[in-house]
Amino acid sequence: MLQLWFIANTILWAISVKAGGFELGLNVVLLMIVGALWLGVHRRVATSSVTAIAALLGYLILSLVVAGVGPCRDLFPKLLVTGPILIFLILIGLEIGNRARLKDWLNLQKAAIWGLVLAFSGFLAEAIAPSKFPNRGGFRMEGRYSGLFKEPSHVAFALFPCVAVLLVAESKKIRRGGLFALIALLIFSRSSTLLALTAAWLVYRLLVQKNRRQVVLLALGVVALIALACAIDYDRLIAPTVDRIAGVAASSGSDNMSSLLYVQGWQDAWGNLARTHGIGLGFNMMGCHPLPNVPLRDVLTTMGFDEPNAQDGTFLFAKILSEAGIGGVAFYLAIAWSWLHLEKRVRNAHDARERVMASTQAALIFCFVASSFIRSEGYFSGGLLLWVVAIPAAPHWRGSFSAKGVIAPTTPRTDVTPKARTNC
Repeated sequence: MLQLWFIANTILWAISVKAGGFELGLNVVLLMIVGALWLGVHRRVATSSVTAIAALLGYLILSLVVAGVGPCRDLFPKLLVTGPILIFLILIGLEIGNRARLKDWLNLQKAAIWGLVLAFSGFLAEAIAPSKFPNRGGFRMEGRYSGLFKEPSHVAFALFPCVAVLLVAESKKIRRGGLFALIALLIFSRSSTLLALTAAWLVYRLLVQKNRRQVVLLALGVVALIALACAIDYDRLIAPTVDRIAGVAASSGSDNMSSLLYVQGWQDAWGNLARTHGIGLGFNMMGCHPLPNVPLRDVLTTMGFDEPNAQDGTFLFAKILSEAGIGGVAFYLAIAWSWLHLEKRVRNAHDARERVMASTQAALIFCFVASSFIRSEGYFSGGLLLWVVAIPAAPHWRGSFSAKGVIAPTTPRTDVTPKARTNC
């Protein structure tokens, strides 16, 4: 079940399904159906999952109140529909993470490989039959492919977890495969998002996990690739990405749309925070009218763009800050605290396979946090849901709530010996 969860939230979310007037990712539809059946078979959930869901339900109720007295209400139906869906998916994710054992986490390496195979197959299909991908022409002119995804930036934050899982593997062969996969992504679907995630990964592995060898090899590979691209065709292969990165620093002085959208995300977040006095708009209410009056919205309107990325803020932290206010900051501080404790497990692990398991969980947390500040697409696009399964790794979760309402003990998360391992 952990492998299905991983594939669904790295690949399948890119495929949209229309249901009840809303557009949902295939991952949401599939995991709700399979997850309901899976929970029905097990007939019990961890007490910690019950506590977490109770807290989320409290937040959803508070969001209803906040949205009701807030500056705008036109997205209220979206809150009512997507709130319960997210709570149910988080319950499933918590239970998957709680029940997963060593073998399940190691098998994520296989899932990551298959996810990358599916993604690169999409690139190949786009190259062979470009007419089937009519909205990707502008990216193809720059030598960039998206395949199953809408744009290269989506490829970056969706597939980077696959690469990260391979880069922390115990096997040197698998780690090299992860390195080659990242280089291939930089060749066929490069984006400023992918470069930013790669740079953040290098800093993380160097400063937090002290892996100097991998940092040096990866840095040399990226630099060599950039140098080769510059020699082949700088204007076509490198200049667009440089313009996007430089545009963020230039802010409103840039004419690069991607850069302007990123800065507008920050402006929208602070604008929403200010007009709600730090309380927030309520869950999934970002983008409700009237939109915050920020400088870049006028600039983008002048350029001919009508409210682009108004509902997702371009990156998840902007969305959460807009909707949860100061509570969103507290949420990320709590993630940082649990992440630090998980990194201690990585450093103190005596068994190599247990270290890989903890490193994989930490890598998923890294991908969520990094993409939250770089580029992401709302709550259901993978990063948040991938982080959810890693939550049980940080605290010491015990106890379960059976279908009959009886509290029963479960196997501690630290039990990873071969005899105690069970498949999810």
